[in-house]
Amino acid sequence: MDVLTHLFLPITVAYAVRPDFFPSPWYFALAVFAVLPDFDKLLGTPGLLHSVFAVGAIGLGAGLLERRLSGAKTYATVATIFLASHLLLDFLDGGPVTILYPLIETGVGLEYPTQIVFGDTVQDVGVRNPLPRVRINPTNSSREAYSLVNGYGILSALMFVTVYLGIESRRRYKDR
Repeated sequence: MDVLTHLFLPITVAYAVRPDFFPSPWYFALAVFAVLPDFDKLLGTPGLLHSVFAVGAIGLGAGLLERRLSGAKTYATVATIFLASHLLLDFLDGGPVTILYPLIETGVGLEYPTQIVFGDTVQDVGVRNPLPRVRINPTNSSREAYSLVNGYGILSALMFVTVYLGIESRRRYKDR
């Protein structure tokens, strides 16, 4: 999955559900946590940050740091949700997501083999493999390329802009 989708899809959902978590546009910087797991490729250890253990450790560390600095843990919670969203999106996109790394280095993901099969007539149309299935694969250790932008990322960014402008215009209307 591309970087833009990992950035904008979770921030769009979070902002649509809880706009009060973003009192200033600077708080959108928390979306960087949604991309953080892909840094394991940069480090040369694919799977390391795509684990519930890594998400838990980073989230716990962020929570303790925020609690110490401000006495709250609101933004650490949001950051942890963004981290977890990365794993969920990669799982839904086929993975492989190494959920239990380093205990188990094999990754999982969903694949969608559903096909519409056309026959000679309209009555001969059918559906083959209607259900998604779990795919189990070893982690890809290749460091050759990483998708920065694709159509889903552009769509996610446009969706964010639409939600943001809609919520902000509603706020301004209420403040009058």
